Amino acid sequence: MSFVRTGAMAATTLAIAGATLLGSTTASYAGTNGQQVKVNTRYSDEVKVCGTNHRGEYKCTPWFDTPGGRNDYHGKSGYWFKGKMTITGIQSETGKKRTMKCSVPKSQSANWTYCNGYAGGL
Repeated sequence: MSFVRTGAMAATTLAIAGATLLGSTTASYAGTNGQQVKVNTRYSDEVKVCGTNHRGEYKCTPWFDTPGGRNDYHGKSGYWFKGKMTITGIQSETGKKRTMKCSVPKSQSANWTYCNGYAGGL
């Protein structure tokens, strides 16, 4: 077997193994070991969600936009939480920050938990 062919086979094997590992990191947790979080807001233009993730680590989402109002929920895909979350919102014109708590179940039938920041003062 030539050196080029052996190298190509090794690269293909590594690519398949890497794709398998990457593809399974979040999908295996869907609805059973934490949830993704969606938030609506009254005052805040953007929020971040912080708390314990599906691996038991304290993590925060990046800031994400929350345009709309009472019925417009927004979230950041790929971040799985469980337990008590702290949601921090900021209003861009004034710079005022607000926080609220939201409880996220470890398991449920859906992948998203909805936190009512509109009623919670965000």
